[in-house]
Amino acid sequence: MHNTHDQAASTANPIPFRHILSQLTEGVAVLTMGRVIYANGALCEMSGKNRGEIVGCSFMDLVGPADQARVAEYLRHLEVAATDTISFQLQRSTSAGRQVHLKAFPLQVRGIYANTPGICCCITDVTEFQDQLVELRRENRRLRSHLDDTESVMMSFAPYDSNDILMVNRYVEALLGCSTKDIVSGRRHLFDFVHRDHLTKVIAFYQGFPDTHESAEMEYRIIRDDHNIRWVRDMGHTLYVEGGRGMPRRIDHTIVDITEQKNKELELQEERRKLSSIIRNSSEMIYRVNKAGRFLDLNPAGQQLIGAEKDWLHRNILDLYVDHRQRDLLLRQLEEKGQAQQLVKWKVADGAVIDVVINAVPERIDQKEIRTYQGIVHNVTRTLEMQKVDTIKKMAGGLSDKINTPLMTLSINMQMMRDTLRTGTDSDEKATLLQYLDEMEEAYRKIVSPMAVVRDKIWEIKEVPDGSGGTIYEIHDKTDQAGSAAQGQLPKGQDSSPTS
Repeated sequence: MHNTHDQAASTANPIPFRHILSQLTEGVAVLTMGRVIYANGALCEMSGKNRGEIVGCSFMDLVGPADQARVAEYLRHLEVAATDTISFQLQRSTSAGRQVHLKAFPLQVRGIYANTPGICCCITDVTEFQDQLVELRRENRRLRSHLDDTESVMMSFAPYDSNDILMVNRYVEALLGCSTKDIVSGRRHLFDFVHRDHLTKVIAFYQGFPDTHESAEMEYRIIRDDHNIRWVRDMGHTLYVEGGRGMPRRIDHTIVDITEQKNKELELQEERRKLSSIIRNSSEMIYRVNKAGRFLDLNPAGQQLIGAEKDWLHRNILDLYVDHRQRDLLLRQLEEKGQAQQLVKWKVADGAVIDVVINAVPERIDQKEIRTYQGIVHNVTRTLEMQKVDTIKKMAGGLSDKINTPLMTLSINMQMMRDTLRTGTDSDEKATLLQYLDEMEEAYRKIVSPMAVVRDKIWEIKEVPDGSGGTIYEIHDKTDQAGSAAQGQLPKGQDSSPTS
């Protein structure tokens, strides 16, 4: 009784596990003698046909004409040995065909087909996958083109192994002078080009990913194959596995050539150093203040001038002006002309009042409002005093020249009178005239001597080197060393009282 039931079940259901096959999302077809004896719902959906249209038909009716010979050859070899997956175009009755993968294997069927060999064909629709794959390949080619065309080196490393280079773009050839194949194959490495002064730090920088730093950058020098030294900025970034709970996938490095920028920065630093040295060692006061007058910068000469070597940041330039209106005038000149120059009086250290010349330029914000300005201060007190002394010297010299001629005439006449008296006979008249001449000569000396003192005591001409191999003549003022003579005092033994 049991055997009769099994035989009836086998006759009614020749395909094993039919109920399971019907639930699969992949297409399944069972073939005997090249014809379909079973097709599940997924295959019907792929082909656009119902089961009645497929069962009993040749399997080749489902295969596109261009792939039929290749699929038939694939199924024939299936009886000899298992083969890999094959792809072909699955025809549809209502629209364009579908790209599918076929994986087939022998199958033992039951019932009326028990004496014929069976084949189970598993068909996977990969049309959308293929479209995505084509699009991804196209996008990959486009991105790769961008990577190769970019003017910076793109390199990817395996995490925790900076010697394992996963990818590098073609710009490495322009930057390092080394072929991409040499880098990818491992014959050459980026570290081979790093300047020895930076190599230790660069290796530590690379080995710090991803544990020490996730993203970081550094600048260093490299030596190309042609021995040309270049500056580069290396920017590293850790890429993590999506949903991988912090697992690093790779380390991407972007290396940019910054040689020109770095050289300009170094030149600028050198210029700033020189300028800072000039300002620091200048004998003139150089300062920068805000619009309210608060000092922002002040060189040592300025600190010494105003007597504030330590607390100059708390000083205000308005405190130096004897007349605060002069400072307002300077600000107006800066607003109107973009520069200012003025001669003013300042009250500086120890309450001394000096004359200064200020040259100032503004520092504008967006070429509009002046918030700060900087200036140079020249102490011209000594210069003005020298100008006054020079004026007095010229006046004294001119006066001396004007009275010199009459005095010479007087001197000559006195000598002629003496000569005439020597030939005279009247002794009384001769004595009287000689007395008059002595008095006139005494008066002459009293006029000439002070004028000589003015010239000799105030002026001193010295020959000094000019620093270029030549000489110049300097007029020195003796008033500081011989104050009494400068005040018109006569040397000891001379009487300054007028003659009678």
